[in-house]
Amino acid sequence: MERPINTNYENFDLFHYLRDSLGHNLDGKVFELIVQKNEYVYKPPLEHRYIYEVINGALKLGSYTEQGEEFVYDVVSEKDFFGNLKYLNNQFFEFSKTLTATRLRVYQLSFFKEVIIEEPAIAEWFISYIVKRWCTAEKKLRKINERNTSEKLRFLESYFNKNINDDAGSTYKLYDLLTQKDLGDLIGATRQTISNALKKKSVSTI
Repeated sequence: MERPINTNYENFDLFHYLRDSLGHNLDGKVFELIVQKNEYVYKPPLEHRYIYEVINGALKLGSYTEQGEEFVYDVVSEKDFFGNLKYLNNQFFEFSKTLTATRLRVYQLSFFKEVIIEEPAIAEWFISYIVKRWCTAEKKLRKINERNTSEKLRFLESYFNKNINDDAGSTYKLYDLLTQKDLGDLIGATRQTISNALKKKSVSTI
């Protein structure tokens, strides 16, 4: 599956646009944060005051079952944004956890929402970005629903066949950073089902 791309904004850099094109003073409004591997950026009941941009590294996003267990529903990496825009009336129960040592650019939430509303070029870019993420989610859901477990795993391996660099400069394939449980969460399968499918794949390639 090809990832959706909006070529008009493929190289758009929000931080540099704010600083260089619009001349915003970003002191106190934007800063960088390094989060080590397997650490949470946030989880309930943390108060959400920021929006995050991935400079390098990767994270998994997820929520909780009725039993309070974590499940993963998305993976984000370089140039992706995530966080709580606070439009859902306290219905946001997401966690974000790093897959590698990750460098983030952190935007004060009130400032981020202000520039989206007040700056037409940023508003247009942000709408484009949200539509791209929405399209990506729909494409993944369709592909996953079309296939059996082995085919779903092949799809995920293809989809996450993306090299990323962590904050120390080490390179990883994004797919290899996902656990069997992560893979199961992403395609709606148990860890045991994933394990069996991976064993069959391993045997078939010998």
